[in-house]
Amino acid sequence: MSLKLIHLLLSVYTSSLLFSGSYYGVHSAPGHSTVPETILRPRQGNGDNDGIHLAVSPQCGPLDGKTTNVNAGIVPSSIKTIISFGDSYTDGGIDNGSALLPPVLIPPNDEAGGRSTNGPVWIEGVSGDWGAHLMDYAQWGACTNLSLWPSNPRKVDFIDQMATFLSQSNQLDPDSTLYSIFFGINDYIASLIDGDHMPEAAETILNEIQTLSSPPTNGKSFLVVDVYGRGNTSAWGEAYKQQVFDGLKALHEGSANLNVAYVDMAAIWDGVLGPNPG
Repeated sequence: MSLKLIHLLLSVYTSSLLFSGSYYGVHSAPGHSTVPETILRPRQGNGDNDGIHLAVSPQCGPLDGKTTNVNAGIVPSSIKTIISFGDSYTDGGIDNGSALLPPVLIPPNDEAGGRSTNGPVWIEGVSGDWGAHLMDYAQWGACTNLSLWPSNPRKVDFIDQMATFLSQSNQLDPDSTLYSIFFGINDYIASLIDGDHMPEAAETILNEIQTLSSPPTNGKSFLVVDVYGRGNTSAWGEAYKQQVFDGLKALHEGSANLNVAYVDMAAIWDGVLGPNPG
């Protein structure tokens, strides 16, 4: 399966989950209906495979207990800007929030417009679905915190991406801005060499969300995506997911009252790699 198709599946999965307010445990923001806007992709451009359907549908639950897909308060139709942090799965080829180059292949290069894939990355699909402006800070090879992972081959992390974003003093509307965070893959790979520092990696994600939700940014809406093992699981990887999930619950229910969503891509990976649905 091509990387382009994998990214398309990831974006379909995310949009399906967040657009649908009818799943158990998906909570609408106050004053908004729980009637689903759509569970198919309202693609913005031509040739983007409008007719794709998921063989694996998002299974949603409450923001409580074990990790699950959940949307607690994010209303896609209200989002006008998406700020995206992450690794190669989110890296659009430009990591300072500027406009991305078109996802065009120029042979013999097999990376479209500087991306680590042969087409758009998943967050481009989501921003297109929502009609939102994308500002991408993701970098291929990035982990959450380099101080935890001396073996990480590329010296870039979430903390550096945050520093770039914060240094720009962007004037963004907290009510219409979503912050997307997709880390864990490179952290998990490094943990096989450097030992289990996944609790500290989870804490880094939660700390950076707290920074973004504080002045001067005052962010209100946060999407965390995970597929740390890409088909492989471990006790420490699952504990990392649970720690992030529990932290999002606390941020949603605490005084900050943040809108949060958690998307677990494990079902997509199992579907791609396994015999069912295959």
